[in-house]
Amino acid sequence: MDFNKMFDQECEENYWDIVNFVTSYLMRTNVEYKKSAYRCSDIIDEYPNLKIVLEDNTPVELSKEEVTGLIEYLTSSSDRNTLEKKQLICAGCRSTYFLLKKIGLLKENNESD
Repeated sequence: MDFNKMFDQECEENYWDIVNFVTSYLMRTNVEYKKSAYRCSDIIDEYPNLKIVLEDNTPVELSKEEVTGLIEYLTSSSDRNTLEKKQLICAGCRSTYFLLKKIGLLKENNESD
């Protein structure tokens, strides 16, 4: 197996573990993320038809009020998704930095050099 296939397989196996870690980390540390997650949950509780659409993928007729709730849900969900992506990118960059440093491909520059 070539290196790229091995690397892809390793990433695939660890992907959901990393995503779950990042989302739980954000729930503990990021107020904006936590508010957004709770708001999405509240919207689903407030509008049962949205649960049918979003969780069961079943089309149903929505009232104007439910569509407003759907828009708010999608906006909050998108905001949360953006925060997750930022955190995942930072985690990947941090891991890459320490890996490169560990294998000797990266060294610190000192101002005295």
